[in-house]
Amino acid sequence: MSKHTIVAYEQDLSRFIDFTQGKSILECDLYDARAWMGSMIDEGLSARSVHRRVSSLRALYKHLRKQGKLNIDPLAKLVLPKTPKKIIQDIPAQELHNLFIRYPWEEEKHGYRDKLILLLFYTTGMRLSELIGLKISDIDVKRGNISVTGKRNKQRLIPLHPELVDALQEFTAGRAGNAALFTTEKGLSIYPVWVYRIVTRYLRLFSTALKTSPHVLRHSFATHMLNNGAQLMAIKELLGHASLSATQVYTKNSFEKLKAIHKLHPRQ
Repeated sequence: MSKHTIVAYEQDLSRFIDFTQGKSILECDLYDARAWMGSMIDEGLSARSVHRRVSSLRALYKHLRKQGKLNIDPLAKLVLPKTPKKIIQDIPAQELHNLFIRYPWEEEKHGYRDKLILLLFYTTGMRLSELIGLKISDIDVKRGNISVTGKRNKQRLIPLHPELVDALQEFTAGRAGNAALFTTEKGLSIYPVWVYRIVTRYLRLFSTALKTSPHVLRHSFATHMLNNGAQLMAIKELLGHASLSATQVYTKNSFEKLKAIHKLHPRQ
């Protein structure tokens, strides 16, 4: 698991242990889990947050059963609150096109670097953690692809647009080996908040989207690819999804847009 996942699991399990006031995890039962879930709902947590915290507890009990410390799953009959269907909002392609073409990148001190970061997110669909971990040696100029390390250290190759290959080649001129592709102004390793600030700053200049983040650019990549005829399985491989169900959410997004357009029909 990624570091972020491990920290999240640890925090969720600590909350449950605190709620049960130190009761042994092996002695907790369905009623403890129901009471915990009820307390979270009373606190105003969203159904999605409740699901995530309970999933951490489920993972622990699954592990304990594998170790032979439990014979039954105490959460087997736990009914979770329904989660509202979430429609992923992408940034319109024209807005992104305007950003890359019209913004005076050359006037920014680190404009060339910043543009490259946004282009990588939008044209490859890579995750934030994957961009942070990029090294110069991950770029294969001759083959026109880039290697990224995703969840569970699984590596995959993503094709690069020829224009992006030239930009990366120019950006990395004079540097080689395992050096980080991007660094801060002080030459240090980049980190999530640093990348967020860069991405949101530029997106807010040209986009009307309510949410602007590296993850939204990843969503936009997948949605725009699908809208332009890309096969779902191909998008799954490019995004590095473990299962097709994770990618199918983009078909829902596209269908909702089609429904909105269809309402414009005069017989509606």
